[in-house]
Formats: sequence, structure tokens, C-alpha cells
Amino acid sequence: MKKSLLIIALIVIIVGTINVFFGPEPLNKQEAAKQLPWQIEITPEGNTRVLDIEIGKSTVAEVKQLWKVAPQIALFRSPEGVFKLESFLGKVKIGPFQARVIFNLEASQAQLKQFAENSTSLDATPSGSHQMRISEEDFERALLMTIDEMSYSPAVDTEVDMLKNLFGEAEQTIQIDENSRYWLYPKRGLVILVNTEDKEVFHYFPLRNYQQTLQHIEQIKQRKTELPVAEQTE
Repeated sequence: MKKSLLIIALIVIIVGTINVFFGPEPLNKQEAAKQLPWQIEITPEGNTRVLDIEIGKSTVAEVKQLWKVAPQIALFRSPEGVFKLESFLGKVKIGPFQARVIFNLEASQAQLKQFAENSTSLDATPSGSHQMRISEEDFERALLMTIDEMSYSPAVDTEVDMLKNLFGEAEQTIQIDENSRYWLYPKRGLVILVNTEDKEVFHYFPLRNYQQTLQHIEQIKQRKTELPVAEQTE
């Protein structure tokens, strides 16, 4: 049976009560809300602010300092020759929850091609892309790049009813296969991958990236119809 965020929330309340008497001073409600994945704010510029970072403005260097993490950064080249740069945080604890976090970084194809020429290793991935380890100099440059998108996957599964209570009804739903579907929230800079056999993924982006995100989902759906079941996708 799936674990529910409701159970985690109850534990958080209990732990918070204990901390009042035996631990450090708890966060006030406003500060605590910044660390919850369903507390989303859209800035006047159309960026998505969540977990105390601003998607479309914040950098990996800022997140490194804010969350006290050591990010990894890797370059990917698709079978079509398109580059993308991602930062992996692994499993981190943000507020009361543990989650796996991946950032997509904003950079031109020309700049990423230069990163590829400076890379120190090349490995194939199950999806057909190639992963490259960037140089130390390019790593430092990447730390200062803007976070263009964020994928957040909680360590616990969430019941569908709980997701609806936390995020509300989706404006649109796209079915990928019998086990997975995307819930789309274009006005909140969010899509949620709901999977009955795996953990959910919350994908955040600036509002200006919605059509790009929608196109990517359609590509995933198309590949699912074309590829064998055993084939993995990105």
C-alpha cells in the first residue's frame, strides 16, 4: 500500500510539538510554507517560486548555499544531437520531506557544444542519449547558470486523492500508458507525473516554458507508442 503524505504530515506535527519543548525554535508558518512543494507562487516576471527558489531566475550556486548540498552536473546529447545540461542533487531533505531533485539549466546549444568538446568522459544511456562529464572549469560556469526547470520526486508515494487536495484539479490530463499520466497546471508552472507503479514527479517551470513542456510530454507519449515496453525513456 502506498504511503501517504498525510502520514508524513502527522509525523511532522508530532515532531514539531516535541521540538517546541526539547528542540530548536520552530519555523514560523510563513517560513515553513516555503519548504512545501505545493506552495507555489508565480512572480510578476512569470517565474515559478517554490521550495524557496525561483525557477527561471535562481542558480545552482544559490541552491547549493540555500540547501547545503553538493550538486552534480552532467551534459547530455540526444540521438538527434541536441544538448541539455542537468544538475542532480540526489536525495535531499527540504523542509519535512526527502526528495530527489534534478535541475535543467539554461544555456545555448553553442555553449553546450563547447562544454561537450571540453568533456572528460562519454557514456551511453538506456534512452539512446549520451552523458558527458564536463570539465572543472565548465562546472564552475554551470553553477552560475539559471535553473530553467526543476523535477522533484518525493521519497514517498502519494495517494491520488491527497494530490488533488494539495494541488487542486488539473486543467488538463494526458494519459501516457495504463500506469502513468500527466496532470497539467499551466497557470501554476507545474505538471505532475502520476504513476500507479512508481513515485510521482512534480515538474516546475516558468510560465513561458509551458508550450515547450507540453511538446516534451507529447514526444514522450509518442515514443511510448513506438518503443517496446522494455525500452526506457528519459
